[in-house]
Amino acid sequence: MTSLEVVGLVAIILISCFAIVAIIVAIPLLRLLNRAKLLVEKLNEGLGPIIEKLNLTVTNLNSEVSSISDLTQSISSIVEQLEKVIRLARILVTDPIIKLISTTAGIVSGVKETSRKKGRGEDK
Repeated sequence: MTSLEVVGLVAIILISCFAIVAIIVAIPLLRLLNRAKLLVEKLNEGLGPIIEKLNLTVTNLNSEVSSISDLTQSISSIVEQLEKVIRLARILVTDPIIKLISTTAGIVSGVKETSRKKGRGEDK
């Protein structure tokens, strides 16, 4: 056997060992890749309905926010109208009552003064 034949034989043995090690490593790696592929497929199947539900929820939420905005605007309008009514009531009721009370107080004061002067005999 020549040295060239020995080197060839050693090379074949080393290549065979590397091939066996590669096969031993590749089998679990392929199983892992298959499991990952199945997991991604299941995730893809389950993610579609979840995204659709999320989209529906966001649409409903936008609708509710819009209705709340409309309600807030309506309440604001009602409050503004109520403020106007209160101002009008103050003008129509409060001012005449104050004037009536003032006039009544003036008349009562004048009548008392007049009766007091008549009681003393002070006529002008």
